Amino acid sequence: MSPRQEKVVRILQDISSFFGVPGTNATFDYVITGGGTAGLALGVRLAAANFSVAVIEAGGFYETDNSNLSVGATDRTLLYARGKVLGGSSARNNLVYHRPTIGSLQKWADEVGEQSWNWENHLPDYKKAVNFTAPNESLYGNATNLYDASAFDSAGGPVHVSYSNFVDPFAPWARQAYIAAGLAPIAGLSSGHLLGSSYSGLLIDPTTGRRSSSEASYLQSALNARTAPSIYKNTLATEIVFDGNKAIGVAALTAGTYGTPSVNFTLSARNEVIVSAGALQSPQLPMVSGIGNCSELAAFNITCKVNLPGVGKNLWEHIDFGISHAVNFQVAGSAASNASLANDILNSYLSSASGPDAIEGTGYIGWEKLPQANRQQLSNNTGALLSSTFPSDWPEIEYLPHTEYSNGTSYGVINCALVAPLSRGTVSLASPFCLGTANRQVAVEAFKRLRTIWQGLVNTGVASPVEASPGSTVQTDAQILQFVQENLAPVWHASGTCKMGQRNDSMAVVDSNGAVFGSSGLRVVDASAFPFLPPGHPTSTVYAFAKKIADVIIQGRNETN
Repeated sequence: MSPRQEKVVRILQDISSFFGVPGTNATFDYVITGGGTAGLALGVRLAAANFSVAVIEAGGFYETDNSNLSVGATDRTLLYARGKVLGGSSARNNLVYHRPTIGSLQKWADEVGEQSWNWENHLPDYKKAVNFTAPNESLYGNATNLYDASAFDSAGGPVHVSYSNFVDPFAPWARQAYIAAGLAPIAGLSSGHLLGSSYSGLLIDPTTGRRSSSEASYLQSALNARTAPSIYKNTLATEIVFDGNKAIGVAALTAGTYGTPSVNFTLSARNEVIVSAGALQSPQLPMVSGIGNCSELAAFNITCKVNLPGVGKNLWEHIDFGISHAVNFQVAGSAASNASLANDILNSYLSSASGPDAIEGTGYIGWEKLPQANRQQLSNNTGALLSSTFPSDWPEIEYLPHTEYSNGTSYGVINCALVAPLSRGTVSLASPFCLGTANRQVAVEAFKRLRTIWQGLVNTGVASPVEASPGSTVQTDAQILQFVQENLAPVWHASGTCKMGQRNDSMAVVDSNGAVFGSSGLRVVDASAFPFLPPGHPTSTVYAFAKKIADVIIQGRNETN
């Protein structure tokens, strides 16, 4: 057993009183299905406010176990990583922390008919969820204005936002190329502006260099303070229990281990059941419990309690693809070929959270709308759709650099993510996976734009003029599209499948406080309840969402009293 696993065992022995007893029916004020990014943040805040809270999580501690699930896309099978652990996706993601744009949150507020979701009113929720540590600027060379200190609050937390103690050697070159291409430097990515380029904040503990997930921050802090909710780990929520249209509990199943049988039991909720199982699972639980499109449920002999056709629809996701060149500097991965050097690098990370193993996230990120030269290649319909769907400050393309090492050669890779998707899917991903006609045009032009950025790196001499992937044989629009379709990957930002909206929106599932229409005692609090996927990486918004709904619940209790 590793030292880290031994530490987890000691923690588990000390905090065993905060784990629920499988097979024993119990009653709580709130029962939360899903101990992920939002579920733990919400559960810990409610427990700290003296509510009794149960959190049901299908996985365990990610320090000791993990899992992968996949879904299909077009005619390929894609790995779709999911956070089946305490901490959810915050235990698995790429650690990038930034916030949406001012315009995107105004669009959110307008669509749901509640101005508390706009930038000015929602910003305190973002600030209060995280504890910010400024970077060691001496590590970042000639990069200035790395962050905006006013975007953070010293009283925030418990999630850590900081910067790596070692800068990826490709990042300064990517920065130079982005700036040369017109992506001007901006002061961080958490002040409501994304168009431009900047180093990103990262969800890491600055003292250890390790991941600051909802489990490592919210749950561990609550366990230490002995104010944690009751955790039912390795337990599956199988159905929401109703009395009429009121949710009164959750049927649960804990799998047996080492030959012991599985056990079924019920956790009853005095106040509410809160679904927080992620964008793919959160719609599934209401559907098997009778909330969804009645005609679709009937095909599975499920009695329909509430007809909400939007459950499981409106799936938003980002896709990305990349171009690579050989580069003439040593990348972090090259150390793996030298056992002695690799050991020294590991010791540096373990002792001081520094060295190449401390590289986290994607380094220097760039954002833009397609330049006019590329935009002119889009059809009038696609151009009009982009303009009418997204606010003026919403980027369409995100550029993310990283490095690879293979067969003695160092490579730089810049991935291009489409962050203004015009296609929608379902939880089955049976649609063309966010690459409909309009998105195909954007993808082709984004690919061409990415080649322009790479040419800047070639001109500096740091990158080989020979494109390693996909190579010079990919030239025509048809060839580019084929490459994109054969190599695209999801960014694991699935959102919107229990869409927040107004009651007159036939596809809305929850109101502006996450309450499920047509029912009582039932909320959805995670990325599935987003009305849409804001530009970029959603973790900051998930934490802010959980903070906001916790305040709504606590304030409601206080007003009642």
